Amino acid sequence: MMGNDSSQLSGLEIEEKAIEITDFWCQYQATIKDSCRYFSLKGDGSVSVFKGEAAVGPLWSISTPLEKFSNNLLKYRHPCIVRYISAWQQRSTLHLATEFVQPLSHVLPSLTPLQICIGLNNILRALVFIHDQAGMSHNNVSVSAIYVTGDGQWKLGGLHYLCPFTELTAAYLRHARIHRYDKAVDPNEDSYEITTKVDQYAFAVLVEDVFKDCKDDEVPHLREFKKYCRDYLQHQNPSERPKLSEILLHNFFNHEFISIYKFLNFLPLNSEEEKTQFFSNILDNLKCYDEETVAKQLGGLLLSRLTMLDQTARRDVIPFILKPKNDRTPNGDVPGFFSLGVFKEHIKPRLMQLFGVRDSQIRMLLLRHFSKFVHVFSHEELSQHILPELLLGIKDVDDSLVSATLICLSELVPILGAGTVIGGKRSKFFSDGRPNSKTKPLLPTGNTPVSETSVFLPSKSFRDLPCSGEMYESNDRSELISFDKSLTLNERPSPVGGEAIDDEIIATELHTNRGDSEDDWSDWENNRHITTKSASPILDVDSTHEKLVKTIDDKSTSTSITNMKVVSESRSTLLQKAAIEAKKNILDISELDIKNQKYDSKKNADEFDFFADMTPVIEKPTIVNIAQNSGTQNVSSKLEFIPDDNADENEGWGEGWND
Repeated sequence: MMGNDSSQLSGLEIEEKAIEITDFWCQYQATIKDSCRYFSLKGDGSVSVFKGEAAVGPLWSISTPLEKFSNNLLKYRHPCIVRYISAWQQRSTLHLATEFVQPLSHVLPSLTPLQICIGLNNILRALVFIHDQAGMSHNNVSVSAIYVTGDGQWKLGGLHYLCPFTELTAAYLRHARIHRYDKAVDPNEDSYEITTKVDQYAFAVLVEDVFKDCKDDEVPHLREFKKYCRDYLQHQNPSERPKLSEILLHNFFNHEFISIYKFLNFLPLNSEEEKTQFFSNILDNLKCYDEETVAKQLGGLLLSRLTMLDQTARRDVIPFILKPKNDRTPNGDVPGFFSLGVFKEHIKPRLMQLFGVRDSQIRMLLLRHFSKFVHVFSHEELSQHILPELLLGIKDVDDSLVSATLICLSELVPILGAGTVIGGKRSKFFSDGRPNSKTKPLLPTGNTPVSETSVFLPSKSFRDLPCSGEMYESNDRSELISFDKSLTLNERPSPVGGEAIDDEIIATELHTNRGDSEDDWSDWENNRHITTKSASPILDVDSTHEKLVKTIDDKSTSTSITNMKVVSESRSTLLQKAAIEAKKNILDISELDIKNQKYDSKKNADEFDFFADMTPVIEKPTIVNIAQNSGTQNVSSKLEFIPDDNADENEGWGEGWND
């Protein structure tokens, strides 16, 4: 008895409908949720489960057929034999879990002659192992004893009739004949003294069955191999039948396609010189074969760990295998080997499996070519399988691996969205700070690459772009002034006296630049916005422009400024003279208020003061906190970034970053 109830695989879900029912067991497909330890081409934990009851017969007095099958799978391990996973007993039913396999009879009609040839090679190697290394006879070689894995590899099963050659007698074969394949049983089996050659006869029948609907010229040396099987493997004298290991030397199992398969399958047995020469020419040799056959039979071997770690394969093979074929491949770009449909069906499942491999060299190779095959995955596959593996990579201690992973994550942002890739709460911290200019955007010149300038070409106006802060919209055409809710205004130095004004502030360029566009700003970020209790206008002069800025008082009222007409020839002299005189004659600060000034009508007309009606009122500067004024609308600057004090700096990039 194998195991008990507690040995059942955790997370195992068995389908209710059986895919095959035989005399001894029923086969079901199943799924293991935690499948990290088990092989599954699809990456979903698919396995096969066999359920068998007790059987009646002289061969099953000690153990049931499924129990013998399970014991032999556990004992005899070979790459071409069905792989054992677990076995347990539930009440009177024995359960056997193996790698995911299907009966050969289910897939045989869809196989090409080359795939059948490779499959026979696998079965023959498994039989050679059982005969030569284990000293056992299979006694049940037939289509019903062969299974096919998810990647198309043939595996030998049906080991419930297995027995040592020393115990293989005519009586044993007579007891087992009731359930053996009738066509594979030699009619004269009971009369032979030699009983060790029953598998040779059955293998010849197997070759005839699997190639029944194929033409002899579809596989090299197929016609002569069929004749070889009839003349030698089914010879009436069992002593004339060759050993199974000798069959492997036939030309049928040594043509080019089989040779490539065997080289990849036994890669560690070859020297470095042989591997270098092999990988340099392999793609040219495979172009003459059907690409679907190549992908199904050799795809897993071309993307095996040993192949991906070989330097020549990484240079001459992997870049072509990892890129789907595109009819419009740009000049100089690496062309793909497999078409898109074949790539999705046979190569994509292998890639999903490789992303779960914890090998830095394999992961770096996948990341280096990630942009070539990322588009073949569905949205669900990227978000559920690929993205979690990439997020694991950014936590690695290898800086090169983290850097390459971040580049691949950027490839996923346009596909999945930044919210899915980065995670956490996101806010708009940046906005477009360009002025709302009506001028045409700067077009790239002949010496400037388009990629460098096209980034700055606005597709929308600044006002059309969304902004995370509140914006104050003015009713007139003056520029927008926005404040943060907690912003405190700084004092403005007094403009009277001219001590803080350089000689270059009022220059002759002021007159010449008067006709320039208002949108052509210069040093615009240094503009000073003033808020005082006074409702009087204040003159604000820049180095290249003269601007009249309206003052916002506590009652949010504004006074328009009268346009001035000055003579450009005497402007500088009169302004300096007026400032000096004003400083000397001021007795009280209130005299600067235009309401308190007296106009001297007796004053000489030649000495008319051009600035009498616009002398600014200078009061003691008062710091105004906008947040305290309930009548002022709360606004925020588009050009200032004030992070949220409550924001968590560890948010984003998924949960448990610091784990």
